[in-house]
Amino acid sequence: MEGNLIYTVINEILKEHKINAFWEKPFIPNIDGALNIDYKGHNHRFYVEIKKELREFQLHQIFNLAEEYKPFLVIAENLFPKIKDALVEHGIAYIEMNGNINIETENFLLKVEGKRNKYLQPEKHGRAFTKAGLKAIFLFLTNENEINDTYREIARNAGIAIGNVKLIHEGLIEEGYALKLNEKELKLTDRKELLQKWVTAYTEKLKPTLYIGNFRFNNPNEFIKWKELNLERTLTQWGGEGAGNIYTDYLQPEVLTLYTNEKKANLIKEYRLLPDPDGNVIVYEKFWKDKKPFKNVVPPIVAYADLLATGNRRCIETAQKIYEQLIDNTL
Repeated sequence: MEGNLIYTVINEILKEHKINAFWEKPFIPNIDGALNIDYKGHNHRFYVEIKKELREFQLHQIFNLAEEYKPFLVIAENLFPKIKDALVEHGIAYIEMNGNINIETENFLLKVEGKRNKYLQPEKHGRAFTKAGLKAIFLFLTNENEINDTYREIARNAGIAIGNVKLIHEGLIEEGYALKLNEKELKLTDRKELLQKWVTAYTEKLKPTLYIGNFRFNNPNEFIKWKELNLERTLTQWGGEGAGNIYTDYLQPEVLTLYTNEKKANLIKEYRLLPDPDGNVIVYEKFWKDKKPFKNVVPPIVAYADLLATGNRRCIETAQKIYEQLIDNTL
């Protein structure tokens, strides 16, 4: 994906405006590269972040990078109007794959809006981001080596039908998130981008299908004692704001989330929870298997996705802490 976007920007979008540019890969952590643009006798070097899509929860990270590396440019296949407004407000340039451009520096001004034609060819979408695919991708993100397990092992560990595995592998290759090393081995590529795409697709496609129901504690005062519940760790774990509290001690939950493989009757009996459509304890089916459960909390990636999906500022800040402390160095 990254290579296609850079090629399109340099050889199609900027060429249309008779602008020459070249790409370089500087040895700077957290920066995708630098775009050098020759314009009216001046060379302008922009530090670049490349995204397929840019979501609101990712803006905090972009703003931080733009503060450190100036001038800063976002290259994305698609940007929503609110996102573009936020970038402009923070002095960040952008180029979209439909040809829209907003670049403004001391001696370089290029603004193009209203373009609708896509430069990129439509992507082929295999089975990588179906509900089954999302379960498999989660498995691969938490342990990269499992992508090369047998189809039977992947199907068992991800909880999916064995017939899906080959299609998921093919989908990841088609979309540029996996590379074939040889006839038997695959390697994930662009794992950070894959995680962000997984988070979005998980929230929209898989998580709603896992919903069991809303509950409340039989005694409302027990909500503040939620940490004292003796959860069956292999079957039931805290997600969402509870997981954020456990991982970072930064967030006091207002809504609690549980992921479980226990029966409803057990939740009522063991944890004193009662079904209530307006309840502040939301319960989902647990879709992964823990090989070595050591905490009563969901894996960091699930907690990260849960917290981002709330749209709440403090939850998003907590998600960022989880990403920086527990996820970033594993990708």
